[in-house]
Amino acid sequence: MICAEVDTCVQTYVDGELAGVDREVVERHLVGCPACAGRVRLEARFKAAVRAHLPRPEVPLAFRLRIEKSLATQPIAPLRWPWLSYPRLVPAAAALVLLVGITGTVRESQSGLLQQAQRSYRAEMPMDITGSDCGSIASWFRGRLDFSMHAPALGGGATCQGGRLVNVGERPAAYLIYRMQTGHRVAFLVFDPRDQSFEAPERRVVNGREIYVEAGPGISTATYRDRGLGYVVTSDIDEDALTRLVTTSFGR
Repeated sequence: MICAEVDTCVQTYVDGELAGVDREVVERHLVGCPACAGRVRLEARFKAAVRAHLPRPEVPLAFRLRIEKSLATQPIAPLRWPWLSYPRLVPAAAALVLLVGITGTVRESQSGLLQQAQRSYRAEMPMDITGSDCGSIASWFRGRLDFSMHAPALGGGATCQGGRLVNVGERPAAYLIYRMQTGHRVAFLVFDPRDQSFEAPERRVVNGREIYVEAGPGISTATYRDRGLGYVVTSDIDEDALTRLVTTSFGR
């Protein structure tokens, strides 16, 4: 993807209308392109300011039902960049088969999940909703996810900063940002854990719960299950501090 292609879909991306592969391709470009990432952040701040100062009119129920019925009859749109589905060259396919055989499918699946969480954390993508009220942020996701969720309570003066709708595989997921009193940023990726394997270099058991911990360049991740949902927590604190932090959210 090049900057000109991103330029054609900035508004669609900021409005949260891209999903799946299309959204993933845009975000991969934004990670390596400060110019495009800056424009996306500017557009997101502008839209957030407009939403914050203008009242949202109530949509009549009959009108909303007509729209939902109409959308349900529409065919699924093709990929924005169809070249993503083109078959790869035979040597590349052979290399991929060899890689899967060496690493194992479970490790590959989890590696992709951690990479997504770490990439999102480093890129500091714009939020779909901002604010310090965790309850309001959690409510924003209602109807946008296939599951019910709450914003984890971290304690220690940590406050919510915002939320963003993302995808884990083909399923919608929630991405939440917190700010600690120490200034450290903490990100929660909350998702449906079906078809997701929980593995990492280090497994810890705290209060009877399994937490899978991994350290990366300047950041740490902790992966766990709680009340039927999967979580990947990413922060710029060390593994021990992150483990203590996430255990405060259990059962809250």
